[in-house]
Amino acid sequence: MENRKTSTSLRIGISVSMIIMMLGLALFLNAFTTYTITNQMNVLSDLNMPVGQGITRAYAIQQMQEHSFEDTITYQKLSSQKNYEISKIQFESYNNEWNYEVKKIHDLSDTFLNYGLNDDTTKDLTIMSTNMNEIESIHLQYTQRANQIFDAYDNGQTNDLSSIVTAVKAQHNQISLKTIMLNDEVQKLTDSLNAGVEESKQKSFTLQMIIIVSTGIMSLALGYFLNLINKDLVHEVIKKTRSLQKANKKLERMNVLKDDFINIASHELKSPLHPIYGFVELARNGDIGSEEAFAGISKQARQLEEVANRILDMSRIDNGILHLSYEKFNLNDSLTEIISSYRLNLDKKIKIETRLEKGIDIEADRVRIGQVIRNLINNALKFTEKGKITVTMQHNIQKNFVEVTISDCGSGIHPDILPNLFNKFITKGPKTESWNGNGLGLYLSREIINAHGGHIFAYNNKDVGATFKFTIPIMRHLNAKELHQKIMN
Repeated sequence: MENRKTSTSLRIGISVSMIIMMLGLALFLNAFTTYTITNQMNVLSDLNMPVGQGITRAYAIQQMQEHSFEDTITYQKLSSQKNYEISKIQFESYNNEWNYEVKKIHDLSDTFLNYGLNDDTTKDLTIMSTNMNEIESIHLQYTQRANQIFDAYDNGQTNDLSSIVTAVKAQHNQISLKTIMLNDEVQKLTDSLNAGVEESKQKSFTLQMIIIVSTGIMSLALGYFLNLINKDLVHEVIKKTRSLQKANKKLERMNVLKDDFINIASHELKSPLHPIYGFVELARNGDIGSEEAFAGISKQARQLEEVANRILDMSRIDNGILHLSYEKFNLNDSLTEIISSYRLNLDKKIKIETRLEKGIDIEADRVRIGQVIRNLINNALKFTEKGKITVTMQHNIQKNFVEVTISDCGSGIHPDILPNLFNKFITKGPKTESWNGNGLGLYLSREIINAHGGHIFAYNNKDVGATFKFTIPIMRHLNAKELHQKIMN
């Protein structure tokens, strides 16, 4: 009997060892396949999507830069020097923004060229990078010729420039066409990667089926040997099973506690903050009526609740990509609502004036656009001790964009920081003194506007103060071809 138990145990040990070996092989193959697929999926999510969006933004910026160039030519012919200078600044701002987008595309492509991808994908990435270099070279010539025209205008030389103007427009069309073709190449790369992922999955499935069948055969043999084990072993299995069931119930209770914690944290986030205290203080001092205070408190509470829900429902940034919740809303109404909230507690030395065209519905993230507007108004209030802040809104349905301008009469922007104004942690003033804040407001505003396919820039006014301006599409664009068609129509 003892020998039988020893023989049975030996057979069970051998069977278990073989099963473990087969399972280990299966896990190894699965890990290797997962690594391969993950590599390809990372390229799809971390490269193709940002590159596709970057190409679309570069295309949109190029169209806006061309419009600024045409405006500059028009204003020069009309002898409108002020508008001519503003258009030149806009042209240079669009040029910097275009270079910024192209640099991001280059950085992404260079990163993934050394990512251990297959030869076909590496070849496609190399071709895409080469085409991007060609577009960048044409754009450099385009900018140089445009600046040549501007220099001639500034020096009073307005004759014999038609050939250069024609060449600039031809180069613009060439850039637009090559950008659209580059977008198609990105789509081809996406299709190639998807095919590679499916092929890897199929190979992995075949190998795993072979291993599973082999493991199943050995499991049947193990089952036969397990039937020879005495009741004590069965009792031990039952005991361990009950122990695992208790552990599972404990994990379920911990999961409930986790959910309770998230709900409590959400509730705390929704609690009234300083804006609510401000309404209470105004009502206590008699500056506003109780009904108006109650309305303001209710409105701020709803706003906090909306922000809290967004924080809980999705990530704001995924690998540098800002997620937007698009909806249709009236931008005029949003501007009026935001400005009214500022006027309630505004210094008597400062006035906020508005020049808003008739309201139009846009398709954008209402909360994010409101965040940009508040950032720019807060920035204007920070540097305006007295005077007026002017908020202007106008739109062009044919060209599918709406433009918001916020001008102040403060100290202006120091020339040394103007080129980097929308970068992170820019917190130095004209005389190197530190501003209040963390230096992220304008950076976040730029990223939000860029994510909408728009553009934001700033310049100093001729007399006093500075102007911030941003444009976004009225209707959401899905790709560069659609954007091109909308602008051309």
